[in-house]
Amino acid sequence: DREARVLRYREKKKNRKFEKTIRYASRKAYAETRPKIKGRFAKRTEMDIVEADISPESSYGVVPSY
Repeated sequence: DREARVLRYREKKKNRKFEKTIRYASRKAYAETRPKIKGRFAKRTEMDIVEADISPESSYGVVPSY
């Protein structure tokens, strides 16, 4: 009994996947359209304030949303 459980544990351990997997395409699409500042989600009002502080030629930290 214990041997069977250990064997099952080892088999499951071999099949573990640690890479990023997208489970919900709708959530991914929504996240891609949301405004981001330095890679973090931001409110649209915060976006306007930060854009005023950043010089026009410097686009560092602002991820464009399409």
